[in-house]
Formats: sequence, structure tokens, C-alpha cells
Amino acid sequence: MKELNEKISGDTANLGRGFCIGHSFFCPTPSQGIPDEIWYRQVIDTEILPLLEEYWFDDLDEINIWRERLLSDY
Repeated sequence: MKELNEKISGDTANLGRGFCIGHSFFCPTPSQGIPDEIWYRQVIDTEILPLLEEYWFDDLDEINIWRERLLSDY
């Protein structure tokens, strides 16, 4: 997330620091016996990737790069 926020912050032509992804996307933490990996994937798939699709609606390659990076550990 740090690297993604650096990318977003550095995109001063379209985004900038105000568009960085905050911790609230990762609160609350997993509950009810959901494994961390499944919970993390849900957050990325349902919260972060749709946001990136709005940010870079005209750059599918950028979205795919970050999809791969964010989900590569799981």
C-alpha cells in the first residue's frame, strides 16, 4: 500500500496526496473465522481495485499492474 500511495501521490497531474488510500479500508479486521488471506482479497477486490478503476479509468495497464502487485502474495 505504501508503494501504491507513493504512485498516487506522485500523479500530481490527475490525483495527488489527497487521493491516497487510508487505513479505513482495512478496518475492521477479519472476524467470524474468516482467514486473513480471504479477508485481504475481499478488501482488495471490493474496495481498492474499484477505487483504482476510478482513478485510472483510462489506463487499464496501470490497474492490472497494481492488481497483480496487491494480490501476488495471496
